[in-house]
Amino acid sequence: MAPATHQAYTHSAIQGTDRKERILLMLYEGAVKFARFAKNGIEKNNPKIKGENISKMMAILTELDCALDRESGEVLADNLSGLYRYMMDRLTFANIKNNMGALDEVERLLLELKEAFEEGARKKPIKSSIQPSAETPEIQKGLSLAV
Repeated sequence: MAPATHQAYTHSAIQGTDRKERILLMLYEGAVKFARFAKNGIEKNNPKIKGENISKMMAILTELDCALDRESGEVLADNLSGLYRYMMDRLTFANIKNNMGALDEVERLLLELKEAFEEGARKKPIKSSIQPSAETPEIQKGLSLAV
């Protein structure tokens, strides 16, 4: 792979990872926002506001669960999936019983997950883990400059 090609590939891979991290964090932020709106619906005795926002949270949790990479991170994916299902159960309970405590619990869990992923993103090594095979010293030199 030519140095310029590798550099573009590495840049694209890193951008893709950064984009995925941003999307993940935005999903958590959205779910937290919808939790607050749903609590507002309970406080105002407005089942429409409560229900719509709990539905949005359920949709986000479902997407997060479906997006888990169950092959490369089996244990972590299974744990997160279980936590997402637990939160969906709590949201169902909150919706049926107008239970503010269940919404508070889900909001707290979402915030903790968001903070954990933010911390992981901050600690992520800058150097790319993508290492193409290089056959010539010129390519090796180009790789060290690109990464």
